[in-house]
Amino acid sequence: MKQEKFLEIITQLVSAFPSESKTDEKLDLLISKLESKDKDSAESEKDEHLLISEVCELTKKKRTTIWLWDKKGLLKPVGKSGKSPIYRKSDVLNYIYNSKKTK
Repeated sequence: MKQEKFLEIITQLVSAFPSESKTDEKLDLLISKLESKDKDSAESEKDEHLLISEVCELTKKKRTTIWLWDKKGLLKPVGKSGKSPIYRKSDVLNYIYNSKKTK
């Protein structure tokens, strides 16, 4: 709904300046840019999940270190696959980034 209202306002603004050449082309360019932004934001919302083995590869740490982080509450899993915990990739990356900042 918000996007439709925004597109309506953009259309009104662009059509308010009929002396501008290639108004339709400019409008099409704006619409395509908006649609690509929408696609990018939708893809970023789909957060990738990692098994503990993938977290080990990403962090270059041993499995026991990841388990210790979990026990200390530093990196919490969001679920399980069998007995293996599942972590959000964004959580892992945030933890790595923040832990390097404090050193």
